[in-house]
Amino acid sequence: MKKILIPALTAALLCSSAFALENSVAPKVIDIKNHSPKTGLIVGNSYSFYNCGVHGYLRGLTRENKQDWKARIVTISSGRLSYHDVEQYMGTHEMDPYVKKDEKGNLINPMFDVVILQGMSTEPIAEKSIPTFKKFLKQHVATVKAKGAEPIVVDTWARQNKPEDTKKLADSIISAANESDAIVLPVGLAFAESLKQRPDLVMHQKDKSHPTAAGSYLYGAMLYGLLFKKSPEGMAYLGECEKPLKPEDAKFLQKLAWDVLTDFYGWKK
Repeated sequence: MKKILIPALTAALLCSSAFALENSVAPKVIDIKNHSPKTGLIVGNSYSFYNCGVHGYLRGLTRENKQDWKARIVTISSGRLSYHDVEQYMGTHEMDPYVKKDEKGNLINPMFDVVILQGMSTEPIAEKSIPTFKKFLKQHVATVKAKGAEPIVVDTWARQNKPEDTKKLADSIISAANESDAIVLPVGLAFAESLKQRPDLVMHQKDKSHPTAAGSYLYGAMLYGLLFKKSPEGMAYLGECEKPLKPEDAKFLQKLAWDVLTDFYGWKK
């Protein structure tokens, strides 16, 4: 794997992590430019679609805060990044409500302010798939940027029976994103931290892979925190798909999401 040079300040922040987050590669990009996004595209697989979709959790949080936000989600079962045609997803389609045109009928870019890219759970660390993962991550990030949107790369979580993969996944995904100057959303690192602090709070389904409602809630809360640079702490929203969390669990995950984000990026609380 290509070595990443870590700036001294970022490295210092990483080493002084209050949580001892499990990544050893520091993020190169530590913020997005637009903290008032109105549209988003989520590209991924069942990790993003479980429990009626992470977009639903994000929608619940934004609605409670009366924020103007809508998102489209495109997922493929067991989908790798190579399965997705991001260029096509961001193109114009007849009767597409996301297509914005001026008075003369010309397309106003971007269709989406942000695009979230979530790959298959093992492709960043399986030896045979790493080159393809890096190739298509680079390609998709370039496409997103060319369309005028901001790319966000999701650090996915380790399977329940393979906690040692947390660091492997984070380092591989952060390294690949750094090469394309893309920001990483450290969901996998937050999953691991939740399991340390609250081992009683189940984050994985019985298959030891897909997220429970608590896992999807944490994913959505982290997206909310990054997109709007606001803590989800104190919000009353408890979840989607007839799977509301206990208030105390939602409270814990809200705080955890913001703590991990601020720690990972070195933001001031």
